[in-house]
Amino acid sequence: MAKKLLLAGYFGFDNSGDDAILKAMVENLKRENDLELTALSKDPEKTSKAYEIKAVNRFSFKEVRREMKETDIFVFGGGSLLQDITSSRSLYYYLFLLKMANHYKKPVFIFANGIGPINKSFNRRLTRRLLDKAAFITLRDQSSYNFVRAMGLSNKNIEVTADPVFMIESSSEERVEEILKEQDIELSENVLGISIRQWKDSPMLARELAKFCDSLIGEDLDILIVPMHYPYDVEYSEQIKILSKNKRIHVIKSKYEVEDLIGLLKKCKLVLAMRLHALIYSAKAGVPIIGLIYDPKVAGLVDELSIREYIRVEDLNRENLKDKYKSAMDGLGERRESIVIANKRQEDFSKRTIEILRETLL
Repeated sequence: MAKKLLLAGYFGFDNSGDDAILKAMVENLKRENDLELTALSKDPEKTSKAYEIKAVNRFSFKEVRREMKETDIFVFGGGSLLQDITSSRSLYYYLFLLKMANHYKKPVFIFANGIGPINKSFNRRLTRRLLDKAAFITLRDQSSYNFVRAMGLSNKNIEVTADPVFMIESSSEERVEEILKEQDIELSENVLGISIRQWKDSPMLARELAKFCDSLIGEDLDILIVPMHYPYDVEYSEQIKILSKNKRIHVIKSKYEVEDLIGLLKKCKLVLAMRLHALIYSAKAGVPIIGLIYDPKVAGLVDELSIREYIRVEDLNRENLKDKYKSAMDGLGERRESIVIANKRQEDFSKRTIEILRETLL
């Protein structure tokens, strides 16, 4: 008889990174025999159609409870679900799912999560209590492991793996050229990639990036801005183009699959990456990265990928970004070699998550 797996995460919100997580999970789990997959999603119809699995409304208590009662294994993750930086409300939603799984005596598999920060002591206690009941915990980085151990987690079934998106490959070069034609974009051989998001603690970010782009006007360089969260990152990326005098800035304005975004980033010699999955896509593309750090999860991945050039977003200005840019470009060959090695390491770790799930629960 087929085993039923219920998958939870930040699915159905048109965020490329989280959509990619679900895609990687589904593609790899479908290779296992006799599994029925169901995902909790904000947009179940869209999710069901995109991934050819069953999906239910994550905000419908009745539907979630029904699926939890019927499932054999609750697969929790990936992504940064257990943190209270965004809000305690988000944390409580995911802790409620873990508590429900325990109530119905369902084994819980934590799938390559990034955990923390959790600042409130009550939130930490509640999280620790529920994680200690998990059948197995896989974490996507060492900083998450350090965090849960510092929090007092006693669960011995725990291992550091990597984000499942490292298992996804890029689209073909023909598909990338098709996208550029759709977007009416022509690129030279010299392309700088940028992938950013708005950040509350850095109100001048777009303006400083525009000034940085202005400083590149004489360098025979195209700038390709690749948004990750549609449509919010598209709107914010357009601000840079409006603020800058550089006429060679191009923005990808439509939503594309993760493979397509990796393929687009392959066109770049260097990428300024802010969102976590912008770093992952760039690493998959084998392209050197300047990390723009706004969150501990990004700092953790910068460390995992051995990225040498990075800046805290709150400290970013045209001058220090130009310094990092020059440093990266001067050592481009060495940086490219390093990111290819780091990507292969992370890819192997990500495959280990599936192996552990198979060994322990399937």
